[in-house]
Amino acid sequence: MNQKNYKQCEMCEDTEATSLCPQCFFYYCDGCYKQVHENKKKSAHKKELIDYNVPIDTHCSEHERNPLNLFCIDEKGKIII
Repeated sequence: MNQKNYKQCEMCEDTEATSLCPQCFFYYCDGCYKQVHENKKKSAHKKELIDYNVPIDTHCSEHERNPLNLFCIDEKGKIII
């Protein structure tokens, strides 16, 4: 891995995370995401791919004191990057 801040899969803790499940609030590698979301209850969850080109350790442009974890959503549901 290069100098970017990569997230680790929170299930296996052995692999780089490739996605986030906003409903579970966990970062997953491809294999763990598939394993966890096989059942009917979690199969409707929406997988969000992680874009490592977006710096992880930046701050929200609308909320300067808040670190930008992935994104912020304004009152109208618009994503703020």
